[in-house]
Amino acid sequence: MTQQKNNPWTFDVRVRERNLKSGSVTDKDVEKYLGGLPDLADQAEPFATAQPALAQPPAAAVADDLDDEDDEDDDAEDADDVAPAADGAGNEGGDGSPS
Repeated sequence: MTQQKNNPWTFDVRVRERNLKSGSVTDKDVEKYLGGLPDLADQAEPFATAQPALAQPPAAAVADDLDDEDDEDDDAEDADDVAPAADGAGNEGGDGSPS
């Protein structure tokens, strides 16, 4: 076995498929490596990690957010209804300079 095949990073699941495709390791090398790992299942300890991105917000908060989005749409529609000033004050020309 070469030095690379003794390196545990060579068999890491994140790069294993790439190493198999490139030919730097073979299926037999992977099987031999996995077979040589000790069984530590009896030493494992389960734990939980908070996943805030997966938490569901309260239903009331979702309803409030939906109401806010509707208000923003209404504001944008109201801005379209405003007529431009008749004297042209505040209007800009096509090049960004005041007309």
